[in-house]
Amino acid sequence: MESVHQDLFPAVLPYMLTGVKLSIGVAWLVIVAAEMLTGGVGIGFWLWDEWNNLVMEHIIIAIFTIGIVGLLLEQALIWVAKRFQFD
Repeated sequence: MESVHQDLFPAVLPYMLTGVKLSIGVAWLVIVAAEMLTGGVGIGFWLWDEWNNLVMEHIIIAIFTIGIVGLLLEQALIWVAKRFQFD
């Protein structure tokens, strides 16, 4: 019975990591959106505040920062997936 579990984990790991990658992307989106709605601190609040003040330079910086953090999260999870890829 234990050998079945040892064979099963490498088979499902790529699908698990794909799910984690998708959920991290959605989580990052939701965090930024929640910061926009609730106020306080964070990149989402800063973006919303700068939008209300019409400071275009800061809006562009915030959008690039959000995108770069999302890209770094994606690349980190791709690296993890490649690290644990079983052939």
